[in-house]
Amino acid sequence: MKQMVLNGESVQLGDNLRNYRMKQNLSEREVSKMLHVDITTISKYEHNVRTPDIYMMIRFADVYNVTLDRLVGRKRKR
Repeated sequence: MKQMVLNGESVQLGDNLRNYRMKQNLSEREVSKMLHVDITTISKYEHNVRTPDIYMMIRFADVYNVTLDRLVGRKRKR
């Protein structure tokens, strides 16, 4: 399982992708159709087996109507 470290904190991108999908009341299948990728790809992203490239991240952010920062769990420094 891949973990990203952002500002000294570990971030599970897949958890964020799954949480935003569920907030939008979308199924993995619906998201896969919207992004024109196989449903197994969505599942692998959400289970931290694969990491989406920046272009796919932008597409996710657009679908979930969030910023890239929010999608990856980046918080502002105080």
